[in-house]
Amino acid sequence: MGSRMRIVVVCLFLMGFVSARAEPPAVFWPTPNGEYFETGDIIDSLQPTVSGRWESALYGCVRNDGNRFHEGLDLKPIGRDRHNEPTDPIYAVMDGRIVCINRIAGNSSYGRYIVIEHETLDVPVYTLYAHLAAIDPSVDTGTFVKGGTRIGTMGRSASYSIPRVRAHLHFEIGVRKSNRFQDYYDFKKYGGKNRFGNYNGINLTGMDPMLFFEQARTGQLVDMRSLIQSQPVAYTLRVATRQVPDYIARYPKLLTKHIPAQGLSGWEIDFTAEGMPIRWTPLTVDEVTTRREGDITLVKYYPDVLKGNCRKTITMKGDTPTLGSDLRNDLQLIFGFR
Repeated sequence: MGSRMRIVVVCLFLMGFVSARAEPPAVFWPTPNGEYFETGDIIDSLQPTVSGRWESALYGCVRNDGNRFHEGLDLKPIGRDRHNEPTDPIYAVMDGRIVCINRIAGNSSYGRYIVIEHETLDVPVYTLYAHLAAIDPSVDTGTFVKGGTRIGTMGRSASYSIPRVRAHLHFEIGVRKSNRFQDYYDFKKYGGKNRFGNYNGINLTGMDPMLFFEQARTGQLVDMRSLIQSQPVAYTLRVATRQVPDYIARYPKLLTKHIPAQGLSGWEIDFTAEGMPIRWTPLTVDEVTTRREGDITLVKYYPDVLKGNCRKTITMKGDTPTLGSDLRNDLQLIFGFR
């Protein structure tokens, strides 16, 4: 099978809040190395860090002895030129529209990268392709590309130095936190210019790409809502607010029920350990114990799911769980709290 092998899964009826027939996406592997889709073995496709540990190429708290979070999946090349630079083409994994291109390597730790938003899906996730040596001249911001379309060439571009021997594609999949990232950026007084608008990495929250690819490979990928909500819940928050954040306008399929006609008084939100909000339940006035705008209550948390998590989402003060700085920042961004 070739590099542009795709996985197509069958249509099923969806049960739940929104019952509809969804067309599962055709999924393509992003590099010419299609071995994983054929065998299910990912190890030989990974590009580890200088540690040499293959786990360091995966998603999660896999670096610096578990103390540093890696947002995506690092895939090695199978082709190189006479200068030992990679030659592998990079492909869009699904149909989508290119929403962000960075052509100047030094402007980002991602180097040259492309973000595609898959707007036709039930939950329009983004995919990100980083450290490119080159971006295909046929693509530009706003271009709609079919899954399997060549969008660039694997490389090692970044605002720091990646040696030739560790050139790779860094791949991410996830959702955006807010449509108003610039307001948050200005409020936080980050240094320098926000060159990437709403597609700044701070405004992106990812999930494990291997969960996505494994469901696609095994025929379990029905739709993106089911995929996103199949992730383990690490904690649940109750947020007192009358706001409907633009996160809901962008991802309404993550609602568990309709927003109450008698008025919204808050949200109960399930999160993954890494901080992705995956399930939103709107609350009426009778379901919120405090009516003060912006009050946040930790309803429950699951230590076994949070174990080993290096992001500051839920942290412990003695035996008491509390909201960590990463989670507080995310809530500020999503809701516009100040």
